[in-house]
Amino acid sequence: MILWIAAAAAVGLWLLLLLAFATATRTPEAKAAPATGALGEESPAIVDLLTGDWRLTSEAASATVLDLAAKGALAIEEIGPELSLVRLRRDPGDLNAYERLVYEHVRSLAVDGVVATGALAEGSRDISRWWKSFRKKVIVEARAQGLSRPRWNRAQAAILTTTAVAVAVLVGIVTEISGIGGDVRDEESSPGFAVGFFCFLVLAGLMSKLNGERGTKRGAELAGRWLGVREHLAATGRFGEQPAASVTIWGRHLAYAAALGLAPRAVTSLPITTPADDSRAWSDYGGMWHPVQVHYRSRRFWGRKPLTMIGHGLLAGMMIGVWVFILLLVATSFDYWPESLLTPTPILVGGAIAALPIIYTIIDYSGNTVIQGQIVRLRKFGESSGDSPSNPSYYCAIDEGRSREVLAYGLASELYGPLNEGDLVRAVAGRRMGWIRKIEVLEPARARGTAYNDTGEHLVNAPEHLGQVKIFERSARSGASAAPEVREGDVRPADLVTPADLKSVLSIDVGPAGPYDDTPLAPAWFHVNSCRYTGSGWTVDVHAAAGKRSRYLMVLGHMLTRAEGKPVPGVGRQAMLYPGVVSATTDKGTFTIAVSTPDGPPPPDPMIALARAAVTRLGPS
Repeated sequence: MILWIAAAAAVGLWLLLLLAFATATRTPEAKAAPATGALGEESPAIVDLLTGDWRLTSEAASATVLDLAAKGALAIEEIGPELSLVRLRRDPGDLNAYERLVYEHVRSLAVDGVVATGALAEGSRDISRWWKSFRKKVIVEARAQGLSRPRWNRAQAAILTTTAVAVAVLVGIVTEISGIGGDVRDEESSPGFAVGFFCFLVLAGLMSKLNGERGTKRGAELAGRWLGVREHLAATGRFGEQPAASVTIWGRHLAYAAALGLAPRAVTSLPITTPADDSRAWSDYGGMWHPVQVHYRSRRFWGRKPLTMIGHGLLAGMMIGVWVFILLLVATSFDYWPESLLTPTPILVGGAIAALPIIYTIIDYSGNTVIQGQIVRLRKFGESSGDSPSNPSYYCAIDEGRSREVLAYGLASELYGPLNEGDLVRAVAGRRMGWIRKIEVLEPARARGTAYNDTGEHLVNAPEHLGQVKIFERSARSGASAAPEVREGDVRPADLVTPADLKSVLSIDVGPAGPYDDTPLAPAWFHVNSCRYTGSGWTVDVHAAAGKRSRYLMVLGHMLTRAEGKPVPGVGRQAMLYPGVVSATTDKGTFTIAVSTPDGPPPPDPMIALARAAVTRLGPS
């Protein structure tokens, strides 16, 4: 009993410590000012942060689109009940960092300067990096204006985390000693560990709930004034019913109404922060933006390799034949079925079911069915998870311009890897089995939603939860003088990729390899060597390392792009392709090549060609 009292006291003391920190770092109260229609100088995104308890919401990005339209950089036109267009009108001129990020996203999706509002979600399958960049750019400006600041510093986060671990360990020990969970215990399980870990998760959850930005006194005053503006807009305008195209009438008032949560219809029609729907896509194939419904048939009997389908058919035929035999056996015993047909009938039924995939395969392979159009969806289902590995399935939906409904066909991983949504392709597929045997890219997709204006926000301490607080920050290195010394046996990145390679593969002229002077990619003890080529507005970074630790570079592509990588077969022991980044490893080491261009990431084929050349120089797999 005494031990449990001590554990409860420890938890109570920790909660008091958390309360003390929360009280010391609370935001000053924002008192709503009298209703007013006078707009201030703050942008809609800043207003969203101020009036959202210093947590930026998804309305901020949509409100920024409306604000750009109100300023004349964009135009939003309502064509019909299901179609509105965003049109690039002119060079926006001087925009701040997050406005430029939104404008570049719209520009990257536009065809001849026009993009459907619903298509703003295209190219945003993984929007985490884009959203983090947008959020931090808004926070940078808010801090520059003296409106916001970080809630917890490293010292406070370290104290809370360390004490939470100590409390959780004490609770786990008390649980173990008290014998919670019974006298008979599995040697591989520990109730104390489970309870202690659960306790830490609860405490960490409380810390994370309270973490984030906090407002300054001036920020709270401005938040109160904008709450007064919100009251005025709510009383004088029916903004909740207004479409995005009505910005031509309401101007910036609609943008601020969206930021203040008063214009849900306009915000919903501008899904710039919404991941693209698996089953609904927007296509510009044929020159006119239009929605396309994507159907995924049963993944057990559609979109699989022919041999797999034949195996499924044989198994299904066998199982159904057994059940038919059992049912007929019962029926025969009651004279409802002739005994002479007891054996032949299940064989015929099971054989017919088993033969169906074989017949479909013969039909599919007897003639070439060509599908030509634009890829509107690429999806991968059935990821491996923990101790439950699975066999992933790859699907590709192609808009042929004939129907607003398309089927997603299955294909092999090696065909899936080099493809991108928006590619114009010609595929040979079976319409009975839904399997693509061959696919050829006729015209690579333009960069869709991949424009990324990095203004250094990754260096900003603006965590959304406790896990993002940098308690232990590695020392920064700057310039070539801080680069790690190349030791004997290390891989020299300039030897893997040369100016001649970049000329022949990417058709760019660059000078000799220079130092890589950006933020270090790994602690010094990883011994990652880097170099940088520049020319024609392009930047090519090559990172290489030797030894077992070098495989850290295989995840670098995901860290840089926040996108899902695609395996590249036949390149080293393993290779992964990301937008503008390719990584590969051999027995001698690992390298990553990152290419940045003014027009977005280059097509996959040149990146793979660079990787093959580098693997050849690095050594055998």
